[in-house]
Amino acid sequence: MRRKKRQVTDLITIKEFVEASQVLRIAINGEEYPYVVPVNFGYEWLEERLTLFIHGANEGKKLTMIQNDPKVAVEMDGNHQLILGNKNAASYSYAYRSLIGFGRAEVVEDLAEKRQALHLLMEHAATGRAFDEIPEQMLKRTGIIKIVVDSYTMKENIHPDKS
Repeated sequence: MRRKKRQVTDLITIKEFVEASQVLRIAINGEEYPYVVPVNFGYEWLEERLTLFIHGANEGKKLTMIQNDPKVAVEMDGNHQLILGNKNAASYSYAYRSLIGFGRAEVVEDLAEKRQALHLLMEHAATGRAFDEIPEQMLKRTGIIKIVVDSYTMKENIHPDKS
């Protein structure tokens, strides 16, 4: 990381940021170009190890590309706000938080693991809401991608009015 002063290493802060984020972007190695897609996600932590879960169709471009090459990059960002400067354009900046990671994606086939992944996704997307049990037929029709994040970094530029 070029600007070490912006690096966030506190695990509690990182976990809070992941919890607050609702959109994850996944970069997949495509045939000719990288493919980036924004998705909703669920997650779980095992100490410092982050695992992400996304859902979608049982077939399609994402799944095919992941089966061909499971290496992915992930990104989430937030807390966006312009930092005003004076009349000099170089005095302006931008407040943000972002997390970038690298890992391996796999298609989940086991129905119990699919159910757990969908529960995690629902808990994240609809925190505190009750929902019916997921029928087995729906589990069979739903594609689940599990991403074990091997490494990640988070950085932030805090707005001066918020520090």
